[in-house]
Amino acid sequence: MKNKPVISKNMVYRVPLYLTVARNLVAEGHKFITAPMIAAITTINVETVKKDLSIICSTPGHPRMGRDAHTLVSEIVEFGVYTQLSNAILIGAGSLGHALLSYQKFNDWGLNISAGFDTKPEIVGRVINKIKIHDLADIDAIVKATNAEIAIITVPAEAAQDVVNLAVKANIKAIWNFSPTHIHVPKNIILQNENMASSLSLLNYHLKVSKQKVKKTRKVK
Repeated sequence: MKNKPVISKNMVYRVPLYLTVARNLVAEGHKFITAPMIAAITTINVETVKKDLSIICSTPGHPRMGRDAHTLVSEIVEFGVYTQLSNAILIGAGSLGHALLSYQKFNDWGLNISAGFDTKPEIVGRVINKIKIHDLADIDAIVKATNAEIAIITVPAEAAQDVVNLAVKANIKAIWNFSPTHIHVPKNIILQNENMASSLSLLNYHLKVSKQKVKKTRKVK
């Protein structure tokens, strides 16, 4: 394995897309995968894909055929350290939390949810996708027992900061926040927010632009 260069934040976002596409193409029976194939599916510029793959891969591709599909998947996995599992907990086993706990593919991306937490008596004690839901009061002991480093937050906005504070106190190192609110963490804690409102706004914006382009094209005709 070649030493990993310092890569841009944009490339960090692109690598999982390449892995998803490559795995799907392998499942469809493709023996070789080319940069143009990935570019067509992801809509990422083909030159960008070629440059990224040259950084990711140690094995050269075949002229006109592309890269061996299974080798490409292995090298992307190795590059993205998806084989190194990080243990996580999930706080808030309501509708969204239940959906995330039920997702079967997190391990493929290096994430192992080892425990769930809630405060509602009717939820505590349940088992979702083989993951037990514990009382939030037990977070310190469970985090220590599972060596969890990541906390996934799926509680209502008004409860988010309090549960984040509990997670940080329990020695969690990173927060993946799905709650629709801004939260504060110490400087040594990694924070990733999933803002659904922003994503929806961006989606609607692109939809509006797309419709405007169609109207302009029709006028020209």
